Amino acid sequence: MKRHLLAIVICASTLALLAQQPKVTNTQFTVEPLGGKLTVAVDRFRQSSEQLWLGYEVAALPQSHLSTCSNWSDTSQMDDGCCGEYRLEENDHSMSSGDRAPVPQNIYILFRLDHGQIIRVRPVMAGCHLDAGGVPFTWLTGVNPDESVAFLAQLATQSSQSDHSKIIDGALLSISYHETPEATHALSQIALSTASMHVREQAAFWLGVQRGHEGFVALQALEKQTTETAFREKLPFDFSQNSDPEAQDELLRMAKSDANPKVREQALFWLAQKAGKKASAAITDAIQNDPETDVKKKAVFALSQLPKDEGVPQLIHVADTNPNPVIRKEAFFWLGQSQDARALAYLEQVLKR
Repeated sequence: MKRHLLAIVICASTLALLAQQPKVTNTQFTVEPLGGKLTVAVDRFRQSSEQLWLGYEVAALPQSHLSTCSNWSDTSQMDDGCCGEYRLEENDHSMSSGDRAPVPQNIYILFRLDHGQIIRVRPVMAGCHLDAGGVPFTWLTGVNPDESVAFLAQLATQSSQSDHSKIIDGALLSISYHETPEATHALSQIALSTASMHVREQAAFWLGVQRGHEGFVALQALEKQTTETAFREKLPFDFSQNSDPEAQDELLRMAKSDANPKVREQALFWLAQKAGKKASAAITDAIQNDPETDVKKKAVFALSQLPKDEGVPQLIHVADTNPNPVIRKEAFFWLGQSQDARALAYLEQVLKR
């Protein structure tokens, strides 16, 4: 009886191990339990001069869905998010989040090593079939998600040189998909670090796009702690990409009361992209009350970005009634660009006066 139970346990363990392994073709595939720190394991593989793909699996955010078909062998299978068999050795691809109901999901984190150097980092949805292009592939089991985040954060901040941009971007993207709250913390710390502007902006971007309410709270903290104008100008876009309902209210606040006119301009622009009554009211308020002419001009442009049934009448109103000739001129310009029949009729009427 004991032998029978032992056999069942061994069989179950074997099946669990197999379930964690990706399906990889065109490679020499090996599996290794981590047995220690992830950094130590990767450093060991870095001692080799061989070509290698190294990977492991971690839990992803429930809404995660990476989808692209640019490097896939069969686009007819794109409904599964995998598009057939993904060819790892082809050019880098872009990742996007699809619209799917939140379900538990894992991701593969993959590293490409060449003569001891990591030259590529890629997240791929778990379950996708991979083609390693003839390069050996080692799969690590038992990787701790927090350790994964820490290692990727180190990769992202170790260099800001252009030849490392693919590593940095891939590492930050991979961090953003991790389910663990440590991912939000790591991205926040990178955004506040002394890393290059590109690295910090990308970290803040993924906080907005991927991290939901946690990301929203982190962006609010960034907004309060950062005084650098060039960085703060990017934050309105990050808020505009966040799924938290409070993100639009934060944009409204920035558009109305941020001390920096450049930040107010950007907040107005991204508010216009989201449209809605609140956005329209904030834009109109900026045209009427903001002390900076450049911000007023940006607000007029923001009106041109609203749906035409909403934006064109307001542009006509500004052109007809605003006391500032610079702002009226701006409204005339965007009315002309709109190619809307109402705008053209109004401009014709003005020319006949």
